[in-house]
Amino acid sequence: MFRTGNPALNNSAFQPSQSWGDLASQGRYAGDAPGAAKAVDKTVMSMQGTVNKTTMAISICTAGALGSWVAIEHNPGLMLPLMFGGMLTGLVFALITIFKPHVAPVTAPLYAVAQGGFVGGISMWYAQMFADGETLNTGLVFNAALLTFGIAGGLAAAYGMRLVRPNKTFYNIVTTATLGLLLYIGVALVAGLFGSFSLLSVYDPTNGGLISIGFSGLVVALASANLVLDYDIVNNGVKNRAPKYMEWYGAFTILVTLVWLYISLLRLLAKLQSRN
Repeated sequence: MFRTGNPALNNSAFQPSQSWGDLASQGRYAGDAPGAAKAVDKTVMSMQGTVNKTTMAISICTAGALGSWVAIEHNPGLMLPLMFGGMLTGLVFALITIFKPHVAPVTAPLYAVAQGGFVGGISMWYAQMFADGETLNTGLVFNAALLTFGIAGGLAAAYGMRLVRPNKTFYNIVTTATLGLLLYIGVALVAGLFGSFSLLSVYDPTNGGLISIGFSGLVVALASANLVLDYDIVNNGVKNRAPKYMEWYGAFTILVTLVWLYISLLRLLAKLQSRN
């Protein structure tokens, strides 16, 4: 199994558990005894279970984002606390989930709650920044959300129909590109600390230059490619009979990429609007 650009989807996390490997060697898989299949199915990762957990995680995040939006409308001072608090809290739960996958049934929903605060806060920030007078630019946020779910759904359908099946070369390209992007961000931040902001300019949502827009387009494409890898590795986890808690882990990893995709689309649409 190859490694994805999403750090949460590592090789070892989706390998079959040792206990089930032992059962296989002893000839005790489903079908060896009456009722065995039912017992095994309840203990290992399934595609339907992962879909259900992913839907729950997305729903929690969406509800959190809507709640944060309403709270900020009533109290504008909550925007930055919700945005940065959600980002930092989400990072903590993400790291716990990555290093201790067996706690994903607890930490993944908590991560979704935290990301809801972050998404709601940053969405309001964009809506205010690109407002038309005193009218919030809700269209920018709505279009970014619609595109996010459209891309995610389209890629899921294409993967399900076997129209998209990543090979080793695809994995290597996407992983290398993702690592390169992370390296670029790191270098740009360090340069910014020393007063040079030219590298960070491509992240400025008001920068409507062609290079800036092209960069954001590439980031959107890269996030979309990572979604394909996420789907593929979750599918491999199901085939490898990974432990049941990996359903929540898979949901967590997909949500990580979806939030990245949404923020990238929000920035791209904002840049395109800046050209008008």
